[in-house]
Amino acid sequence: MATLQTAARIIGSVQTVEPVSEKSVSNAVQAELFSDQELFGVEKGQYIKKTRNGVLADIDALEKGARWDDIVGLYHPVEEKLPDLVRADAAVQVRRKLAFALGQLGRFDEAIKELEICVDAEPDNFLSRSSLAYTAYNSLYEAKNKKMFLAGKAKADRIALAHAHFKKAQELRPDGVTCFYRRGMLFSQIENKPNPGLEQFEKAVANWETLSDAQRSDRHQEKKNYIKSVYRSASLLLAAGNGGKALERISLCLQQDEQTQYISLAFKYFALGKIHFQLDRFDDAKNALLFALQSSGKGASKDFIHELLARTYLALGKPDKAQETIDGIPERFRRPYYRWTEADVLCTAGRFDKARQILEQVCERDSRSRHVSLIRLAKIEYTRGDWAAGMTCADKACQFFSRTFGNVFYEGLFWQSFLAFKAGQVDKADQLLSELESSCRFYPKLDRLRAMVRNQSN
Repeated sequence: MATLQTAARIIGSVQTVEPVSEKSVSNAVQAELFSDQELFGVEKGQYIKKTRNGVLADIDALEKGARWDDIVGLYHPVEEKLPDLVRADAAVQVRRKLAFALGQLGRFDEAIKELEICVDAEPDNFLSRSSLAYTAYNSLYEAKNKKMFLAGKAKADRIALAHAHFKKAQELRPDGVTCFYRRGMLFSQIENKPNPGLEQFEKAVANWETLSDAQRSDRHQEKKNYIKSVYRSASLLLAAGNGGKALERISLCLQQDEQTQYISLAFKYFALGKIHFQLDRFDDAKNALLFALQSSGKGASKDFIHELLARTYLALGKPDKAQETIDGIPERFRRPYYRWTEADVLCTAGRFDKARQILEQVCERDSRSRHVSLIRLAKIEYTRGDWAAGMTCADKACQFFSRTFGNVFYEGLFWQSFLAFKAGQVDKADQLLSELESSCRFYPKLDRLRAMVRNQSN
């Protein structure tokens, strides 16, 4: 009986147990492992972050192998390849990375579009601003090196774009180095504006030199552009006539770059030789240039070193050494500026016919700086006493310069006037002299030419 009652109780308890529902199981599992948001994607923040970080890590790995095509193939366009990141406004970092890869492939217009989206999303993001400025600048440099075509309004717009974003990046990080260096290059190398270029390089130098040792350690990657700014400022200071300051700068560059060699020894010692040459320290110039030649690697272009060294030997009164130096570059590799110095060396040796032959050949081929060859030809004719032929060369130089550059060629006017005077055409000499006076009243030796012409006409 007891057994039957026990069994009845057991059976009764079983009958009164509620069946377990799917919802109950689901709730139990969720309580143990996941939240509703994590299971069913109601909250996507973590998913988006993990996706973005995974993409960035993938791009980083591909960058190490310079696999730019793979990066672009995988993630461009972002709207198609990573729509979730775009919808969540989380694609800025990916776009910056993608823009860099596009730039490496020379696809600058597409890179700029990506970075403009980044800037629109985060106007005060230094990395986006500086990246956009650099990409615009880099495209201009590629055009300068004739690796792509960019001219007219498109070029002017690209320059304006680079300046606008460099300026904003500099405002966001006023103690930086790299943006000031790159903007200096934009001014000096792309726009041929040395004065504002020098200001930017000087600011880059000053910014680095005011950093503490700890700050320099943290920003060590900017030291390269500090050294390059010192190097560039030396060149511009020399061009501005400040040889003493230029010498200080190139000496600083040699000292700061001694361990790193960011700039080759050949370039640094060539710059040193050029400064010494401008300061009339010809022995020092010769020594620096010989070391530059010695330091230049096999296959490296050396014609610019040979050319300045030849002029240095001329200044030292050693035409034979100058000719030997000129002969160090095969004739087929001699560019117009090289041939001008070659002609000067020949003239110094009294070989005017050979010099004239070389300059006439250059005139036939040179569509950019033909006026320089023509003035040298005018000087040869003056030396030979053929005033009329010299006037013709000087006149052609003036016409070419005006047609090509739209400006008055002062040196050409000077030689036209001088040779007209030598030919006895005093009125014509006076007329040309007046043109030169109105255009450049401080031209070298203008006062002496004026006295010769005006005294004769009176």
